[in-house]
Amino acid sequence: MFFRFLFFTCFLSSFLHAHPHVFIDTKVNVLPEKIVLTWSFDEMSSAMLMDDYDKNKNKILDPDEVAFMEKDHFKTLEPYSYFIHMSDGKDEFDLKRIIEFSASFENKKLVYTFAIPKPKFKKYELRFYDAEMYVALIVKKEWLRCSEGIKCKVDSYDADFYYAYKVVVQE
Repeated sequence: MFFRFLFFTCFLSSFLHAHPHVFIDTKVNVLPEKIVLTWSFDEMSSAMLMDDYDKNKNKILDPDEVAFMEKDHFKTLEPYSYFIHMSDGKDEFDLKRIIEFSASFENKKLVYTFAIPKPKFKKYELRFYDAEMYVALIVKKEWLRCSEGIKCKVDSYDADFYYAYKVVVQE
């Protein structure tokens, strides 16, 4: 009985101590033909990634460095749906396609800008989370832009054991 208690205590404590290591400010721009996202990484993550990917150390990401960063870092997030999940209100869908990727270094922060195709639903949610809790994506209402005729709002929600943000879009 004691060993069973010890096992469950150790097992559950790992969940209780899980916390993000990377923080990303997420800006969302809902346009008529696509959704443009801008990720600004925290300064520590930015410094580490720039050290890894700015090969000539000029504090500017050259086109070949951006291409390598997209392939070696950004595309590896595809199995995690790029931490973005779409929902029609009932079902949740993983994101599989990214368009127009770019990366830059601005004010000591690494910035990714990319677009995703709009879903065919008239009302949908974009849910931003990492279920493994290593990455925290923060979305604030002042970072949300919607084209005329499109209604949007930012909301947070408790998704079982992790906290997340969502953008609700009504066209």
